[in-house]
Parts: sequence; structure tokens; C-alpha cells
Amino acid sequence: MIVTIDRAGRIVVPKSLRERFNLVAGAELEMVAAGDCLQLRRVDAEPALVRKKGILVHHGGARPDLDVAGFIRAERDARSRRALPEGPA
Repeated sequence: MIVTIDRAGRIVVPKSLRERFNLVAGAELEMVAAGDCLQLRRVDAEPALVRKKGILVHHGGARPDLDVAGFIRAERDARSRRALPEGPA
């Protein structure tokens, strides 16, 4: 996605990204230079997925970029493997 800087040094964050990251007027962003890139992140942002009592819980407005159904399936499989004794039955 390409954006243009205006004469005042401002950029417009496209609506699709404002909605995706829940950016509203007055939201504070931190800008970090990383190599030849600029990164923006919400100052008050917390991780979208946090572990509570061993279970990942979606927390916050950001949508994770992952296959949620596949992730849940993998987590359930991993728990099943840990719960079942190893070796032939």
C-alpha cells in the first residue's frame, strides 16, 4: 500500500487499516526506525492474543493474521498428545 506525505509531513492512514487496527482520532502511535523501514504501533496496544491459565485468549481490537480454526485445531492436538500416555496402548 503506497501513501504520500503532504507538505506538512502528514500521511493519511487508509480507512481499511484504521478499521483493522481500531485507529480513531486521538489514538497515539509510536514510530520506530528499523533499518530502512518505519514502523508504527499503538502506544496503548496490548498483544491481541494473551495466554490466560494456559489458554490463548483474543484480547484487544487487532485481528491476528492467522488461520484461527487451524490454530485451535493444532492447540487441541498438542494438548491431546500431552494428556495421552506415550507408546502403544
